[in-house]
Amino acid sequence: MPTPFRPGIRHCAIVLLAVFAAASPAAPSAAPRVAPGVDVLLASYGNLLAGKRVGLITHRAAVGADGWPTAMLLALDPRIRVVSLFAPEHGLTGTVPAGVPVPGGTLGGVPVYSLYGTSRRPTPEMLADLDALVFDLQDVGARAYTYISSLALAMQAAADRGLLFVVLDRPNPLGGEQMDGPLLDPRFASFIGVYPIPAVHGMTVGELARLFNDEFRIGARLLVVPMAGWRPGMRWEDTGLAWVRPSPMITSPAAARLHAATGMLEGTSLLVGAGAAVPFETVTAPGVNPERLAGRLNASGLPGVRFVPHRAGSGRRRSAGVRLVVTDPRRFLPATTAVYILAAIRDTHPAALRFDRPTSGRYRFDLVWGTDVVRTGLLRGRSAASLAAAWQEDLRRFAHVRGRYLLYPRAAAAALSPPPQAEVAAGMSAARRQDHRCTHRVAVCAAQAGAAVGP
Repeated sequence: MPTPFRPGIRHCAIVLLAVFAAASPAAPSAAPRVAPGVDVLLASYGNLLAGKRVGLITHRAAVGADGWPTAMLLALDPRIRVVSLFAPEHGLTGTVPAGVPVPGGTLGGVPVYSLYGTSRRPTPEMLADLDALVFDLQDVGARAYTYISSLALAMQAAADRGLLFVVLDRPNPLGGEQMDGPLLDPRFASFIGVYPIPAVHGMTVGELARLFNDEFRIGARLLVVPMAGWRPGMRWEDTGLAWVRPSPMITSPAAARLHAATGMLEGTSLLVGAGAAVPFETVTAPGVNPERLAGRLNASGLPGVRFVPHRAGSGRRRSAGVRLVVTDPRRFLPATTAVYILAAIRDTHPAALRFDRPTSGRYRFDLVWGTDVVRTGLLRGRSAASLAAAWQEDLRRFAHVRGRYLLYPRAAAAALSPPPQAEVAAGMSAARRQDHRCTHRVAVCAAQAGAAVGP
């Protein structure tokens, strides 16, 4: 018998609508060809959460195929009882500037806990009244971004209390094929890099959750609800899904791609995004000859990108450098591109490149890269080609490990086998109760019984 609709949840959904400042859903860029995990959950697996008290880690950027936020979709589903919300860095709305603490509070009588305040991991008090913790954040595909760190810490907290941890999967805007950059050295672990994965990992949050849980022995009762219709070679534009900025500066899929490269220059004297129409599109510094720098970089023959001379500002704020034009997102290597930019500026304009002084004994640049090898190598005059070559063997080893946790396109590896696209589409408007068959290695019925879900 359907669970009675709860007025408190209706109020919460209305308040969420006001908070997200959306009188209508975010407009998809085309007819959606991909159904995010939230749509698959509601269409086919909603009963997994029936009768459970659910905490939801989410934000405005986590939307279903029709553009409505996950928080609203779950709050309005009569089977699901959302009793608390958890806000990551940038808050529920994605508008809080980077590094600014996110306050907690209440929405429509539902407590909102901050995961970017005094605590970055859910506390036992936050989890005391929960049966399940659901994670749905739109990540950007780069290690040096806090959302997958929030994923790891929340999984740890859920494991400590024996809670079911459900990840609603969604696309990686960088795609699922390309890996690039050094693996994180545990000595440089921080909230922008918790575990040893590459700077660009080519995995979805659901795949990462599976890897984290097993390889780093978190031991959570993990259930990943996969997408339907997504393929690793897709660009975001191929999905037909709306893009909602997950943070103030990631305004578009193009900005996410560029951030994976020029965001790696954080902790240096270089200016990123000055005078650009798209955040993270330019790299400049005072005294740089832009034609010379662009010529040097274009001569490197980096795949999927070209460089255009760029000038920004005036007077004492004048700077110059290059604008990145990504010509082929599928071939673009963000971390490799970043190290070539750094080496080219060092070689052509050595006074322009400086590293910020360390705080608490660690360089910010090293935390972003997850190692000190790049910084020390640049200071010693190592070439960009040498630095990029140094991480290739680690990438090959990681690719072998990663293969055990990939959900797409290998259906046999899926935590839940993605239902056919047509079935999900039919369920988006009215989630149907479906018969679940224990025919897969990881059975849905085992999850319903409370068994640990894993490979």
